[in-house]
Amino acid sequence: MGKRATTLLATAALAAMTLAGQASAAPSDHASPAAANTTVTPGTQASQTLYAPFALNPGESVSSDTARLVMQSDGNLVVYDEFNRARWASRTVGQGWTAQFQTDGNFVVYTRSGRAVWDSKTAGHPGSRLAVQDDGNVVIYDGSQAIWSTRTAH
Repeated sequence: MGKRATTLLATAALAAMTLAGQASAAPSDHASPAAANTTVTPGTQASQTLYAPFALNPGESVSSDTARLVMQSDGNLVVYDEFNRARWASRTVGQGWTAQFQTDGNFVVYTRSGRAVWDSKTAGHPGSRLAVQDDGNVVIYDGSQAIWSTRTAH
């Protein structure tokens, strides 16, 4: 491995550690109704579009070529890029248990006991879809209108 590649890997590792530390801040307290317990564990493809209801349980993820949406076992919902750098997080470490995309269009992180600790604030949009895009962004669409995103396109 060349000096440049080694430097890039070291820089990426430091950035990942820095972002991981930032991703563990306190969550917001927005509540939404419970959702179905359907689970999705798809493989990688250019872009991944998912329809409600679906859930990501601890350790499960949904991926595209450049983004991975993970419900971590520490309770945090995180978007990682293709270099395994954290780009966005729900900040629910120690609280979250499952992330559920509900039929009302809301994407919610719940505790084990069913209390909402984070949500996308997109309730009221039935039929919406969640896309893990090949540009690295995770977006909720209602028709052709983006109603929420992680703003992680790169």
